[in-house]
Amino acid sequence: MKFIIVDDNTQFRNTLRLFIQENLKHSVIAEAESGEDFLKIDPIIIREADIILMDIIMNRLNGFETTKQITWMFPNLKIIAVTMNVEQVFLNEVLEAGFKGCVFKSDIFDSLGKAIKEVSSGHIYVNKQLLS
Repeated sequence: MKFIIVDDNTQFRNTLRLFIQENLKHSVIAEAESGEDFLKIDPIIIREADIILMDIIMNRLNGFETTKQITWMFPNLKIIAVTMNVEQVFLNEVLEAGFKGCVFKSDIFDSLGKAIKEVSSGHIYVNKQLLS
């Protein structure tokens, strides 16, 4: 599978890329450090991605607005929110913005594999903490 990582934390992005490549045996075809940078990626590359991992809280253009804009252009994209926020109200915003899943940075290495499997199968993946 092919991934795009959008996160403003360079160290987290690097760690996540290595995890995806080494542990999950998938490829990362592009990275961006902001929503604005992501929207500048060649549309051909964006359409190639099987999954986009999108941070929610970023400077300039946040993950919500970025996801709304890109899914308006490409409604079939599978975007998973990557966040530290664990509030129930937050779940509604995630789904309304067009995300197909949500994982927490605190347990991403435990939950990402399951999230990818669910989202790539056409299901919504939500961390159980958001449902309680």
